[in-house]
Amino acid sequence: ISVSAFLLNRSSDLEIFNLNFQDDPNVKYIDGIIDAYHNAVNAITFYGPTYFGPILSTINKMIKEENYNLKYHILMILTDGKIDDIDNTIDALVEGSFLPLSVIIIGVGNDNFDTMKILDADENPLIDSKGIRAVRDLVQFVPFIKYESNPEKLANEVLAEIPRQLVEYYEQNNLDPIKLS
Repeated sequence: ISVSAFLLNRSSDLEIFNLNFQDDPNVKYIDGIIDAYHNAVNAITFYGPTYFGPILSTINKMIKEENYNLKYHILMILTDGKIDDIDNTIDALVEGSFLPLSVIIIGVGNDNFDTMKILDADENPLIDSKGIRAVRDLVQFVPFIKYESNPEKLANEVLAEIPRQLVEYYEQNNLDPIKLS
């Protein structure tokens, strides 16, 4: 499993680094992800405002630059609440809906997560600033506090939409994932 992190620094430049602070971003199993996360939380100073748009745009660009039909990507975002660039975020998510991408947003803390529910688009599809409608729902929002006492249920909820999102992408693009591997 490869773990990388994307942070906006105070000058609004996007920094990409391996979450395990090693040259090789790969870690073993879920324990490796958890260890990398714990080490990073202790080494990084978090601050606001929160911008998802640049991170999502960077991911979209990275996927487009590689032979993107061969891999399916899952981006996990941990956030403590309100985002400050909802329009840019929706634009990037609509663009991402055409790519082999799923986005899992985990809300930590007790803040207001109404915006995340909009991004989840279970009830209303996302429409970008140009009027383009997302071709599929690619976001799953999970409030951590709701499942923090039940790790198994948290894992199930986090991954609940991934199979459907993956199948929808490949079907919409007339691709057979088995033949691509």
